[in-house]
Amino acid sequence: MSETVLVVIDVQNIMFETPGMPPFEGGRVLETIAGLIASARENGVPVHYVQHTTEGAGSEFEADSHNWLFHPAIAPKPGDTVSRKHSYDAFWNTDFEAILGKLGARKLVFCGLQTECCVDTTVRSALAHGYESVLVGDAHTSYDNGVLTGEQIVAHHNQTLNRRFCKVIPAKDFSFAQRG
Repeated sequence: MSETVLVVIDVQNIMFETPGMPPFEGGRVLETIAGLIASARENGVPVHYVQHTTEGAGSEFEADSHNWLFHPAIAPKPGDTVSRKHSYDAFWNTDFEAILGKLGARKLVFCGLQTECCVDTTVRSALAHGYESVLVGDAHTSYDNGVLTGEQIVAHHNQTLNRRFCKVIPAKDFSFAQRG
């Protein structure tokens, strides 16, 4: 069992393939997340995926649709765990916390999409559920929304969440090798 678990939130096809809505630095963020996943696996740290799911045929995140699938650059491998969620909070009404308990998790390392929605909500909820957390500051992203750019959203959330809800650490300064 590992005290630390890497949590990959909503890195699904739709997040990268919606016409006219490219995520801020989406390609670089995917590469950073892929690097975190590789490092976690090399260091025996479990990788847990959170997958947003909506009900109803034709819905944006319909289960088993192309949109719903994980992006192939970071897709789960045998041994990884997955939770489906129906809200912004990965803890709410899911098996996420039960899986974390089976893994022996006490520290969570977060990455993924969408910064101001599912990433923010789940990071805040992790504190309320008693977990120590790290948000890899350059391994999450969002979209321009008409008020703020994706870049501004990421910067704002890194500033707001750091030291209040988690530690925000850039990927270049983060290592699973030092963690339990």
